[in-house]
Amino acid sequence: MRIRGYATGTPCWSELRTSDTAGSSDFYHELFGWKPVDLPNSSGAEFHLRDMAVAGLAPALAEGRPATWLTYLASDDLAATVESVDGAAGSTLAPPAPVAERGHCALIADPQGAVFGLWQRGAFPGAQVTGEPGATCWNELATRDVAGASSFYGSVFGWTTRPSIYSEGSGYQEWLRETCEVAGLIEMGEMYPPQVPAHWRTTFEVDDCAAAVQRCQALGGTVSFGPYQAGPGAYAQLTDPFGAAFGIIAVRPEFRSPLD
Repeated sequence: MRIRGYATGTPCWSELRTSDTAGSSDFYHELFGWKPVDLPNSSGAEFHLRDMAVAGLAPALAEGRPATWLTYLASDDLAATVESVDGAAGSTLAPPAPVAERGHCALIADPQGAVFGLWQRGAFPGAQVTGEPGATCWNELATRDVAGASSFYGSVFGWTTRPSIYSEGSGYQEWLRETCEVAGLIEMGEMYPPQVPAHWRTTFEVDDCAAAVQRCQALGGTVSFGPYQAGPGAYAQLTDPFGAAFGIIAVRPEFRSPLD
């Protein structure tokens, strides 16, 4: 499904930050069929699916830092959003800066240390395709302080939470912007090693979860857990050969939007 814009306070872009951009390009091309497209006058690139931008690719956030998938949230007033972040005890890791004519971005850490980006569109709104295999379909925050995270994101973006209607009794929650689901919220329990910090996680849609898991392993990636049935479909959590964790899900037909 082609996307032309994003409401403020909603996930709008997923960007891979990695120390091996060439190796990562090869991995995701084979896994999802993405085509890497270099950006002019930039060290970054875009991944394209059917000639539409689906995700970003850029060098690691810092030398020696593990590869990671970075979630960007849309803002229609970047300066005001950054001011709200500072007022809610978040941290500005990189202040607002222009990205040619494409827009402006900033890098943020919430009070629990989860890093995410902010994006104010110029010529580029964000991901141009979603809701189909090979595209981002969900973003979620994993944190040990659910109450603190709820306070921060509620203050900055006006988000509220509710128990997931897809995972009753699991403790999994959904972020809502007004009445629309925008992201997920999960409490990090004992299954997460103490050294794993709070983080945002990106999930991509696939046609066949088991087949994608096998393909990931054949390409040098690893499986953290899954596949298993999780609400809307078969889900697995994977790690690429360079350390970036991400999820995949094969969405059941009855959970698809009638617009898909």
